Amino acid sequence: MQKTIALALCLAAFVHAGAYKATLGIAPALVYGGDISTDLQAPFQTAMAEILSWEASLVQGLKVVDPVQLGNTLETKGWSTRSDLTGTEVEDARMAARQQDADAAIIVQALHSGGAVDWKVALAYRDGTVDKSLVFAGRCREDDFMVQTRKQAISYLDSLGVDVPPAARQMASERGRVPWEALLEYARGIRDQQAGKTDDALRHLREASRRAPLLTSLQFRLKKLERDNPGK
Repeated sequence: MQKTIALALCLAAFVHAGAYKATLGIAPALVYGGDISTDLQAPFQTAMAEILSWEASLVQGLKVVDPVQLGNTLETKGWSTRSDLTGTEVEDARMAARQQDADAAIIVQALHSGGAVDWKVALAYRDGTVDKSLVFAGRCREDDFMVQTRKQAISYLDSLGVDVPPAARQMASERGRVPWEALLEYARGIRDQQAGKTDDALRHLREASRRAPLLTSLQFRLKKLERDNPGK
């Protein structure tokens, strides 16, 4: 079975170290069809938004708007019902991000089939007073999805003449592969946590952490849940 996932993604946008601070809006995932079960679609969106927002926030000179607020703004336009990444989605994300005072918005569309992911990333930004958008695409094994998109994002910023801080380049190369199953376990943990099933949520989040220990957002969610539920 196949699935098309419109996710939010980027490591940085318009970051010039030491020059000025830029603000990025990362839209929530748009998941439909395929082999992600219905009960995991919304939590999978949340997991991806958390991952990418946390990683982007680690880039020097970059501020990331609250993905929950951005998602709520986009949902007024029926964002979760979208089935493709087109110019309409790019413009809607741009306008929603602008309402949060963001300089740029990122959206990703990914098609998962078997063990591979075909993805397309759209960057909507402002060049002075002019609205622009750029797109790049690729194909990779599912477990290489995160690392490949990180590397491509850095390459993309280089092509724009952006001075990407060394720490961001190191992060892109060293954080490594993220098993697809780890992303699904992350989503299962969010699903169960939202349903009040704390024991199940901890089990899934711990398994996700075991498989992908370098996901900062996952560690934050897991540690907070453990603190709130001592002894479990």
